[in-house]
Amino acid sequence: MSDPAAGMIAPGVAAAILAGGRGTRMAGQGGGGAVSKGLLVVAGQRIIDRQLSVLRPRFAEVIIAANDPALWAGLGVRVVADRVGVPLGPIAGLEAVLAALPDGVDAVVCVAGDMPFLSPALLEHLRDAAPGAPALVARVAGRPEPLLARYARAVAPVVAEQIAGGRHAVIDLLARLEVTWLDEPALRALDPELRSIANVNTPADLARLDPGARS
Repeated sequence: MSDPAAGMIAPGVAAAILAGGRGTRMAGQGGGGAVSKGLLVVAGQRIIDRQLSVLRPRFAEVIIAANDPALWAGLGVRVVADRVGVPLGPIAGLEAVLAALPDGVDAVVCVAGDMPFLSPALLEHLRDAAPGAPALVARVAGRPEPLLARYARAVAPVVAEQIAGGRHAVIDLLARLEVTWLDEPALRALDPELRSIANVNTPADLARLDPGARS
């Protein structure tokens, strides 16, 4: 069955999965060592495959940013490397993705690599709403969700300045941007149970989301 969103792709907006590196807080899951959370299986499907099945029909360009790019080869999407060396967290992935945007793409919808239940309606809203805004960011109970957001290509210099200044928290980046907020009432209209913001940081998170999950 074809996806009805496939005909509504906005060519000026890409999507990016910020996969980061191996999740040390998942140690002990599936063999005892750290794992790449996107490869964990939730409800019978790897998180990365669940994400790509939702993103591909809605975005002409999907990019994965990771500090272990070889791990993500073979998925049929472009993979870009974070900065190597000192771990910087998600801001390094955002920097890499913004630098990798092709000509004609002015913004990117970013999601964390450990979010298994992305809402198609919410992704389409992040893609299409408030065109031209420097940042469109989900916010729940006053708490920003900077990895469920859209960023304009134009914010790249601010990202670079944040990294150069040693301020690596994406929340600090938001304080410097003109953010359009997508607050909880609007979020729930698109994703009533707010499943999109559910993520897998620990084995307990994985068990809560899917008691039968495995890596």
